Amino acid sequence: MRNPPRVVEFEITLACNLRCIHCYCEAGQKAPFELSTGEIKDLMDDLKNLGIWALDIVGGEPLLRPDLYDLLKYARSIGLRVMVNTNGTLLEEDTVKKLKESNPEVMIGVSLDGPDPETNDFVRGKGSFEKAINGIKLLIDEGFDPVILNVINRRNWRRFEDIIDLARSLGARKIYVDRFVPVGRGALNKDKLDMSDLEWIEAIRHIRKLIKIYEGEITFYVEENITGDLCTAGLTHASILANGWVVPCGHFRYSREFYMGNVREKPFSEIWHTFDREKVFPTPPPCERCKFKDLCGGGCKAVAYHRYGSVKNVDIPICTIKREEGVSRIENWG
Repeated sequence: MRNPPRVVEFEITLACNLRCIHCYCEAGQKAPFELSTGEIKDLMDDLKNLGIWALDIVGGEPLLRPDLYDLLKYARSIGLRVMVNTNGTLLEEDTVKKLKESNPEVMIGVSLDGPDPETNDFVRGKGSFEKAINGIKLLIDEGFDPVILNVINRRNWRRFEDIIDLARSLGARKIYVDRFVPVGRGALNKDKLDMSDLEWIEAIRHIRKLIKIYEGEITFYVEENITGDLCTAGLTHASILANGWVVPCGHFRYSREFYMGNVREKPFSEIWHTFDREKVFPTPPPCERCKFKDLCGGGCKAVAYHRYGSVKNVDIPICTIKREEGVSRIENWG
């Protein structure tokens, strides 16, 4: 039997009030055949019994699901740790109070793709920055400890220290850091957000340096496509799409060859335990004789697939940095 995943990501809906240009799932309209309230509660029971660390509820925009509060209450009643990722624009006083009443322990992440309206709203749409900042303030006032969710890209990576300064000024103590992958709407806008390998190497080095400088003041949750650790897809992480299909990582949503099964047909726990990760993600040939093979495994599988055409290729920026540094010096998230 495999160890349970640490984090399971679940797209509760694809409905969204924004049209972010980097969105991997092209959120906007509600997806056909989204899981019902009862199906989600059954899923939560299964995940709790499996022994995962946390269920990460994402979208779309989770706050557009009318049953979200009921589901948060249910998660609390069974002792399942949950996170909710929101764009923050719908967070108002009554919304935040409902979240608190439903599940005081819920972890909440709010997306910010820049430290000011110009940078953030380029990705997320006009007015989204001010609304998200207001939402973060309301969460803090209500006693939550929100996580700022930041995806680095061509337009914003040089402003990462400003994001840190903004978090500190708001009283936010946690920042999650991910890296842009050209999938979904992001693939349509990769000329605006993606970079060359050399630019990515520079950007990743810069982000890692700042994390080391500020790690005593801010808690950073860093994806392995920045830390250089083993890709967690199908190893300690899986994503459940809005219609029940399970993939090793949400970035593989458009590629049927990576589908692991559907929770409407069999429990997630069964899908997880029968998944053969080595078969789906074989060691890339360039890594076979590399002394860091067991440390990074060729880097992010989604980056390898979407930027270089195959999971058998390597994530070149991570491979380059890993060879230079030898070992990872930042704890990864997930």
